[in-house]
Amino acid sequence: MELILVVMVFLALSYYMVGPCNCTGLCSPATYEFRLSKAGAFHFPVFHQEHPCLDPSPVHPASVSDAGTVIGNDRIHQGKYFMAISLGTPAVFNLVTIDTGSTLSWVNCERCQIECHKQADEAGPKFNPQSSTTYRQIGCSNEDCIDIHQDNGIPYGCIDETDTCLYSLRYGSQYSAGKLGRDRLALGDITVVDDFVFGCSMDDTFYGSEAGIIGFGNKSYSFFNQMARQTSYNAFAYCFPSDHQAEGFLIIGPYPQRLELVTPLIRGYGLRWYVYSLLLLDMTVDGKRLEVDPSIDTRQIMVVDSGTDDTFVSSPTFYALAEAVTSAMRDKGYYREYGSEKVCFRPAGGGPVNWRGLPAMEMRFLGATVNLPPENVFHQQSVDRICLAFQPDTSGVRDVRILGNKALRSFRVVYDLEKMTIGFQARAC
Repeated sequence: MELILVVMVFLALSYYMVGPCNCTGLCSPATYEFRLSKAGAFHFPVFHQEHPCLDPSPVHPASVSDAGTVIGNDRIHQGKYFMAISLGTPAVFNLVTIDTGSTLSWVNCERCQIECHKQADEAGPKFNPQSSTTYRQIGCSNEDCIDIHQDNGIPYGCIDETDTCLYSLRYGSQYSAGKLGRDRLALGDITVVDDFVFGCSMDDTFYGSEAGIIGFGNKSYSFFNQMARQTSYNAFAYCFPSDHQAEGFLIIGPYPQRLELVTPLIRGYGLRWYVYSLLLLDMTVDGKRLEVDPSIDTRQIMVVDSGTDDTFVSSPTFYALAEAVTSAMRDKGYYREYGSEKVCFRPAGGGPVNWRGLPAMEMRFLGATVNLPPENVFHQQSVDRICLAFQPDTSGVRDVRILGNKALRSFRVVYDLEKMTIGFQARAC
């Protein structure tokens, strides 16, 4: 994954976006207040760690667990955005990845039985189920156990002697396995779900150092659906800011009905029926449609995945995109570097990259054309080097086509499960 800007997220509960604070003085404590709105929606404001209203002092789990803070940190895992949750009694603070491409939530647990990834201090301590007075294991005949086994192709997973359901998840070359349980989940001082279903990981191969993953997929046991039972509308929305001065948000429940672009929501992708997908028709660079072999159908179903940084498209589309961007960049005074896995460029005359002079790109979906600004198309590797934030689906890393979070930063992305649509609004954060 490419390096992204470090993001810090503060949680609050409100129906409308909390406006940017007045940075001429100290920010009001109400900016970060944790509350439930009259409309019944959960709303979490999101801030970059360099936002001028934030205290520049280091943030530690002890100081943020009571405030319901969500943190994103590329030292923990590059290209990810995190939520702060508290599990158990007494509550244990953990940072977990916000992932719309998976369903079951899980955290690293004490007494790792085989091999578990190293967890960063900033992500909180490992959860110990034996230390929580409210933890309950899930039995083998439980409906959630059966559903999770069916969804993940597990013929049988159980410790018969203790009637303990086991789980196993795979994310490409990564995986997590362990025991299923229920416990109290809290955001800040407010208990949100008393019997939250999650995995207690005791064996994994995982490349980040966060505590685990919070799943937003469309299954009954996902974090989203467990939260949605307490709201009046089956939807969620987010806006991950790329601008240091901007404020973003994550909403679960009713959302402000102000959307510029709407496209049909497709449930599933192949055998992955829990993910959220949309149909990409074609792409343009500087107003020119990609030149792909006419015999090839360029339409493709794409999973909208907040847990993935780059966007993965079909190989014919990617190579046409790379050539189109290379040609457009050459006309603007840049040369392409060859010999690396990424498609990267530098100014031909030296000096810094001029972001205002980079090519414009569009992704045309069914009924909605999304204009991507340069900062959503390229990663900045250094002052004088940028790389395309797109990859072919034959890279060996993915087996699906994915619309990653880099392409949609600063967009409001609304998953409306009532209307079966995905909506976008540019420059929403």
